[in-house]
Amino acid sequence: MKPTTNSLTQRAIYFFLALISLNSISFSQNLTSSPYSRYGFGELNSQTFASQAAMGNSFIAYQQDSIAPFFINAANPAGLSGIKLTLLELGGQVQFTKISSSASSIKKTNSNFSYGSVGFPLKKIGGAAFGIMPFSTVGYKITSVQNEPLVGGSMKYIYNGDGGLNKAFIGLGVKPFRSQEYKFQHSDFADSLIKYNKTSKYKRIKLAKQLISNFSFGTTANYIFGTINQTTDIVYPSQVLYFNSKRQRSTQVNDFTFNGGLQTNFTIDSIKKKGHRTILKEKITIGTGFFINTPTNLDSKQNKIIYNYSLDGFGIERPKDTVLNSQNVSGTIKLPLEMGVGLSFKKGEKITVLIDGAITNWSGYKNFNDPNTEFNNSYRVSAGLNYVPNKLAFGSSNYIKRIHYRVGASYTDGYLDLKNTKIRNYSVSAGLGLPVGAAKYDARGKCDEIGVVNISVQYGKLGTITNNLLQEEYVRITLGFTFNKRWFIKYKYD
Repeated sequence: MKPTTNSLTQRAIYFFLALISLNSISFSQNLTSSPYSRYGFGELNSQTFASQAAMGNSFIAYQQDSIAPFFINAANPAGLSGIKLTLLELGGQVQFTKISSSASSIKKTNSNFSYGSVGFPLKKIGGAAFGIMPFSTVGYKITSVQNEPLVGGSMKYIYNGDGGLNKAFIGLGVKPFRSQEYKFQHSDFADSLIKYNKTSKYKRIKLAKQLISNFSFGTTANYIFGTINQTTDIVYPSQVLYFNSKRQRSTQVNDFTFNGGLQTNFTIDSIKKKGHRTILKEKITIGTGFFINTPTNLDSKQNKIIYNYSLDGFGIERPKDTVLNSQNVSGTIKLPLEMGVGLSFKKGEKITVLIDGAITNWSGYKNFNDPNTEFNNSYRVSAGLNYVPNKLAFGSSNYIKRIHYRVGASYTDGYLDLKNTKIRNYSVSAGLGLPVGAAKYDARGKCDEIGVVNISVQYGKLGTITNNLLQEEYVRITLGFTFNKRWFIKYKYD
């Protein structure tokens, strides 16, 4: 008996570890150009991977199929309980954005590494995963000009920001009661119900036992860390009478958060037609899920400096006097409560439909002692579909039958309220899961190794040009790689 290894797997692991070692550089670069990342702790990044991004970022009731390939559900840890192979997921994205006002528009392009995660089964009881991804990003430069007759002309306000927060996580999902349905079906009690023709009672108990057996719960510990830098310049029209003013603020965050989730499902394997029960060729599975991100106070530190300056003939700043200089001031950033429910509908191994609904208590958000005047409670709804004609259709002529075809849509009414206007965001998405390599399945449908390249394209709009605000029209392309491998199995040789 001898364990085996795979060079492709090793290279993928080394690549993943290299990405983690470079996270402090890569996550801070060019992830967003959104002017709305000025507010709060930046633009929130999706906590889903490429396969879910193509389905409108629906994830709450997302559960594994019984046949590989499998995917990591990092956003709802209850979904980790269905992992049956060791998984490696890597992804990156590029975004093309058109930012428009009522008078003009500009175009921006941003790209970067998006996530890296490793998942693995825990015998038969569940699964676990760990990884790293951006949590929020800041990247903006806004110039505003206002006429001020009292100072003799137009004042210029320049807002700059960069940085963001990253998230390293480790999650666990388990099915603690997975044997309840099996025990009932093989019990004397079940036999007696069938013997005495108590079919209705048998079905009710079987359904309850099935829901209990498929019940899973999970929890994730997240380490949030990073730095957000923000600068505001006030430039006066006359440098003779007034000095310009600059405010610089740097916020460092290092703390833990936790989130959890629940999932369960039941299967319909037959239907009754004209008094006769017909066995379905493809079973229908209906599932539900719940997730919660707990409200948390993140320990943070801020550095602030405010000073006046003038510009010389070469445009170089010449500081004059310091108004405020505070360093390493401790405080907290209070993250809001977020929770949601989801439904899933599956037909065999071919079709999966996901529907999500979630709310976030942004009115409870607080950044140090700054008043919360721009944040309101928000909600999100999304839906997605995944279709694969036949996972087991081998041969080059059947390749298109093994491709995953995905579509989705998402809408959120937004947590920002600027000038009495909600900053809404809606998007549609589509994608493909392209199998790579020569997958091998045994007679029971178990796979030893398979890889999938996941491509997701999202088109959306954020904000509005009314009330002198800005609208972002974006196309976001996410490229992800999923590698499934049966590790830690000892193979027998004759």
